[in-house]
Amino acid sequence: MAKWCDEGETSVGNVYLKAGSGVSKYLGLYKNTTEPAEGDTLAAITEQSALGYARIQLLDADWTEEGTKGVFHNLQKTFTASGGSWGSIYGYFICTVASGTGGLLLAAEQFSDGPYTVNDGWSVKVTPKLTIS
Repeated sequence: MAKWCDEGETSVGNVYLKAGSGVSKYLGLYKNTTEPAEGDTLAAITEQSALGYARIQLLDADWTEEGTKGVFHNLQKTFTASGGSWGSIYGYFICTVASGTGGLLLAAEQFSDGPYTVNDGWSVKVTPKLTIS
């Protein structure tokens, strides 16, 4: 199997993430105690719901490549609990739909310093990061 070269990684990120690929991308939070596996789908995600929560769209223009080729990050996004506690949030995911499980699960990451307990009025800030390798 061929491996990605630095220029290829940069090209893939620039086209799929930044260049208006026509694929919408959304950021969400999950409550699964373990990180979703590579073969999982959105149906495997136990997502936070209600109490001020909604997925946040990741705009193409907000993706930038860091110093390392193939490492892209988006602007920091903030989720805030409203009307009640969310309990423990273990990580975030990126998918192709604003809600539901009908889209594609593109990526997931468990918080290395989590889980975060999110009480009413508290926030979780996430800076989505994808490595193409």
